[in-house]
Amino acid sequence: MIYDLPWRGLNRVRRALYRAGVLKAKRLPRPVISVGNIAAGGTGKTPAVIAICRHLTAQGVRAAVLTRGYGADEHILIKNATNCDVIVGANRYDNAREYLRDHDVDVFILDDGFQHLQLHRDLDLVIDAPSRFHREGRAALRHADLVIPRTLRTIVPGELRGRRVFAFAGLADNQQFFDSLRGLDVIGTRSFRDHHPYSAADLEAIKRAAGDATIVTTEKDAVKFDDPAIVAIRAEFELDPATLQRIDAARAPDPGTRDPKKRRRKSALLQRFEYLAYRTFARLAGSMSDPAVHRWGTRLGALASKVLRGRDRLGMRNLRRVFPGREERERRRILDASWRHFGREALAYLRLQNLSLEEIAARCPFVDAHHLTESIARGNGTVLLSAHWGGWEAGGLALMSAVKNVLSVARPLDNELLERDLKRFRGRTGAAVVDRRHAARPLLKGLAENAVLVLLPDQAVLPREGVLVPFLGQPAWTTPAPAKMALRSASTIVFAFCIPDGFGHRLEFEDPIRVDQLAEGERDPVMLTERINDTISRRIISRPELWLWMHDRWKGTGERTVNGV
Repeated sequence: MIYDLPWRGLNRVRRALYRAGVLKAKRLPRPVISVGNIAAGGTGKTPAVIAICRHLTAQGVRAAVLTRGYGADEHILIKNATNCDVIVGANRYDNAREYLRDHDVDVFILDDGFQHLQLHRDLDLVIDAPSRFHREGRAALRHADLVIPRTLRTIVPGELRGRRVFAFAGLADNQQFFDSLRGLDVIGTRSFRDHHPYSAADLEAIKRAAGDATIVTTEKDAVKFDDPAIVAIRAEFELDPATLQRIDAARAPDPGTRDPKKRRRKSALLQRFEYLAYRTFARLAGSMSDPAVHRWGTRLGALASKVLRGRDRLGMRNLRRVFPGREERERRRILDASWRHFGREALAYLRLQNLSLEEIAARCPFVDAHHLTESIARGNGTVLLSAHWGGWEAGGLALMSAVKNVLSVARPLDNELLERDLKRFRGRTGAAVVDRRHAARPLLKGLAENAVLVLLPDQAVLPREGVLVPFLGQPAWTTPAPAKMALRSASTIVFAFCIPDGFGHRLEFEDPIRVDQLAEGERDPVMLTERINDTISRRIISRPELWLWMHDRWKGTGERTVNGV
């Protein structure tokens, strides 16, 4: 129509300016998947956003939705239907940056984003649907990464079959909804403009017109009032397998799963700068006395709590979750002590790298080490478990210095110079480090050769990689890999925790789990994983200030809260 020509022309100019580089899109530190259209309303963007969010969260991917929020209906519907966080506001880039200060996600979904060129997107998905009014001409579709048809499926409750119904809606295309009700005995309809805010008078008028018929409307309309007598009818957007594959490729939540050839590498200059800073701190730490390491490490941790404000807020949320009955100032005291503790451990670890293996072992004596030696003597390998609690780095170095045939798991650093130094240092201990992305086979081979596998299973994993078992009294996605490997190899599970002791540490071993002595009902990986979590949780509760509260341990459980929506 002639009325949409000015909008088409304006958007064509804007696109040309962005393609020419005159205007530049801002890039977020997380992937962005945009869902948009060239038509004005009525294309099913909201159901499509919901479908994408559900697909991602089913795989354990944390998604958040960025929306301008023209009305109060769409973002509430998305939140209710997906439990994903919804960030509402016109400046999507600034809103996302602000959100990332307090939360973390794997991917952002940009609602109605095809014309929002200010924000860089990793996948531009456009729904092509007929409309009487267009924001852009069809030529704009060539700038989309993926164009899909509108494939909405209306879910009509079975109890409506054979009953007289009266339908109303406030959509961009109400007739589309009314047409989807074919097969029902629709005695009448009433249309309202898009995003209509229903008043009590509107609802009374609808009820008068409906008489004794059942009143139905869309989910989008139903979120704007509370009336259980009105039936909300859901519309689902169907995404084909090819579209889902493109979505999965765009969101890439785990850097380890990306094509190595496509991974962005740090520049050589940045790597050298990081390496120089690391070596400077390492030399300073190596020249410090024990009291100086303690003093400056405490200051470093206190400073980190002020600089890393998002991590500090995450730590407080975790403490509130685990200790709901404690006063806020007590939780604050625990977190402040945790920050100071890890500042000291960071400097202490740098200092340890300048010592000989004998000096490292002397600074971290073993307590109840017979649990480990007896496990090694039994054969079948040892699964040695600890946590990000106390001085786990110092304990690991002491263990590697004193015990032969040790395997640990790590992801290679993205700084080649730092990775080179780390490999050189690990080589001194004789321990082998397995890339976590391809760890299963070498770890099982190590157990078959009676190796000691050192694992820290207290961090969050994706739901598809874990089992939901209690951790510190709260359901948390946990890797079952230690339990499965121990059961498969009949290995002994030994627990070890490194505790600060003066200016040094001590490595305490706890009673092991003899897998070969478990009853048949206890040889379940989930049950064994829960038992592992219980042991680690008890240790953390004994000294909560020594655990890494600043980690998003409960991500993916659907229990996070966000202000505003």
